[in-house]
Amino acid sequence: MDKNEIFEKIKEALQESLGTPSEKITLKARIIDDLGCDSLDLLDILFSIEEKFGLKIKRGQVEAMAREGLGEGEFEQNGLITEKGAERLKQIMPEVDHSQITPGMGVYRIPYLFTVETFCRLVEKKLSENTASNK
Repeated sequence: MDKNEIFEKIKEALQESLGTPSEKITLKARIIDDLGCDSLDLLDILFSIEEKFGLKIKRGQVEAMAREGLGEGEFEQNGLITEKGAERLKQIMPEVDHSQITPGMGVYRIPYLFTVETFCRLVEKKLSENTASNK
C-alpha cells in the first residue's frame, strides 16, 4: 500500500469520525487544533484506522515510541518533557513543527502535536512491522 492510499483511508476515517470536509484534511492539518478532534474522537479515529488497515494501535503509541530506549526520568519528569524527551519526540515526529516540541512541555500536550501525517507515518510503520513479521 502506498503513501497516497494510506492518506486516503485516514482521510476517510477522519471524515467519518469528525464530519470534517475533505478539503480541510491535509497532511499538515493538526488533529486537535485544526480539525477539532477531542479525546473521544481520537479513540474513535484510532478504532476506525485499525479497522481500515487491519492493525492494532495502542493508545499512547507515539509516547511509547518516544520513551523507547530511555531510562526512567529521561523522557519526562513530573509530567514535563525533558530536553532528551523533546529531542526524542522530534526524531520520531519529523512531520511536526519542531518549535512546538520544547523541554518543559506537559506530556498531556503530546496529542496536540499530532497531524494527519503523524497517523499516516504510524500506519506505515505498523504495516511494515506486520510485513516483516510475516516473512
